[in-house]
Amino acid sequence: MGQETLEAGAVEWDVNSPPDSPFITDPAMAERLPIPAEYVRRMEEAQRLFALHDSEQQALAYAYRRATWMVGFQCGWLGIGGWLTVRGYRYADPVQSFVSGFTSNRIIRRLFTPLAMLGLTITALTGMQLPFDVRAMLVAGNAWRLEEAQKADALKERSMAFHEGKAIFDRLKEEERQAFEVGMEETKNSPK
Repeated sequence: MGQETLEAGAVEWDVNSPPDSPFITDPAMAERLPIPAEYVRRMEEAQRLFALHDSEQQALAYAYRRATWMVGFQCGWLGIGGWLTVRGYRYADPVQSFVSGFTSNRIIRRLFTPLAMLGLTITALTGMQLPFDVRAMLVAGNAWRLEEAQKADALKERSMAFHEGKAIFDRLKEEERQAFEVGMEETKNSPK
């Protein structure tokens, strides 16, 4: 249904198979991350959302495949029913018609021969079911694309949380470095 990559930082992540998350599987690595804990939790939540949307997308992909197969089969049955109807109408003996005792109309008598009736029945039943299956196929396809977009949003949220946490960590390190330099200058300038 399409290949989409999500650019996050310098790495391109495939939306359908993101990198493994060390933030959930390895708590020690989460503690060593250069970002505050609340941003790690935001990343974990985004990863959980991604997993949820991924499982929903897999279910929708299965529903879409089933609906597509059903529409394909029913189009085939429509063709078979139409062929049987035409074949029965053209080549059947009107004397064998189910309505030969009720009417003398040659067209109606040919339409109600056994083969033509079978074709009409198949065509009518398939024609009644086909709109529901087409609608199910379209709904499943649209929901699949929506889940794909929500997966991409979850990966973006994860990347954004990491970059925000990294920016805060870098700002705190810079403030610490400046405070250290100011303290060293004061120590250097203070009389002994």
